[in-house]
Amino acid sequence: MTTRIRNWRDSDLEMVRTITWETWVAAYSSFIPVEDLRTYFDGAYSAPALRELLARPNVDGFVAEIGEETVVGYLKTHLEKEEGRFYVSSVYVLPSYQGMGIGGALMQAAEQKAVEAGIGEIWLGVMVQNTPALEWYRRNGFVFVEEAPFTMGRTTVNHLIGYRRIGAAEGP
Repeated sequence: MTTRIRNWRDSDLEMVRTITWETWVAAYSSFIPVEDLRTYFDGAYSAPALRELLARPNVDGFVAEIGEETVVGYLKTHLEKEEGRFYVSSVYVLPSYQGMGIGGALMQAAEQKAVEAGIGEIWLGVMVQNTPALEWYRRNGFVFVEEAPFTMGRTTVNHLIGYRRIGAAEGP
């Protein structure tokens, strides 16, 4: 199965919403009530909110396609020049496609974007209770150095924030 990574476009936004919802329910519903997931989703991932993100010059999104343009995952980044940080703020792959290297291919696109921006690290956050994702990030070289609360609806969970060196900064 060939995976193709490309920039997201307006026509992908409904599938981005679908992927987000399906992965959230699979990953988070054991520790965040579905009604709280829905409240956050309806605000942060509405079609207008995603279109607004697409228009921001410091935000990029990538989708992963398999076969004939079937979108099965996406990744969203943002560059914070003032902080000198490049963030992966979302990376989601449909549960039935996880474990096939799609998340890694999306992360490679993010790394390339960070290197082009002259940034030597990628930063991201992951909920402590999302053990499979946390373990995947650690296996892929992320080191977690901060912890902060993250709220969805009325539920607040601990969120680990970490980074991985990339490009020439990886070193020996």
